[in-house]
Amino acid sequence: MIYPRCHFYSFYTKIDLSENFATEPFFLFILSQLPVVFLNFLDSNGDTYGIAYKNTPPFIILALAVVTISIFIGIKCGFYNNYRKSFSWKNILFIFSLLIVTFFIQKFVVQFITSHNLYNVSHQITNQMKVENILSSLLFPGQFVAVSILAPILEESIYRAFFYKLFGYKWWTFVLSCFFFSYVHSGFSWDILGYLPLSVALTYVYHRRQVLTDSILLHSLYNTLLLFVF
Repeated sequence: MIYPRCHFYSFYTKIDLSENFATEPFFLFILSQLPVVFLNFLDSNGDTYGIAYKNTPPFIILALAVVTISIFIGIKCGFYNNYRKSFSWKNILFIFSLLIVTFFIQKFVVQFITSHNLYNVSHQITNQMKVENILSSLLFPGQFVAVSILAPILEESIYRAFFYKLFGYKWWTFVLSCFFFSYVHSGFSWDILGYLPLSVALTYVYHRRQVLTDSILLHSLYNTLLLFVF
């Protein structure tokens, strides 16, 4: 198997616009869609609410395979060189504190948008139905793997690590990362405000010292919290 090559660039040098520059994030994006495509394929034969136990084992296997490939690419790119820093008690306390603050800020923003009827109702329902359809096709172990392992690792690799690798350690990279992460989850609508608190928190955690496992940890804890709360 031929894996995408990883080119190492300085954060302060001119961007190399060679044809292979965007190979890694594009490849990861394709990988991130495989589990969803797999479930959609299973769902195409009818309602899967009653047979989630059949979907869950193969989904977990596929998702963990995707995660393994993603981590391998990240290691080759040097994104996990400082992973040990994420597990100091001081950093864990910081991550948990930021998790709590982000959760309540996002809850407040969502309530504000809802109370002022700013939500794009049709878009919100469509997104919610897609998410619920995917999760309802899985038992809890599959849901946990999807939202607490697969999504954080793939999304943080793409929207944080590769964004900073591509655009450099700049203030506008911070802005782009926040915007695109929120946009992918909401589209061009007021819904984007509901995702900004989490997006800003995740980007800040990575921006402060460029340790990918920091933002992965925060993202995973946040998704896990939502999985249990909602």
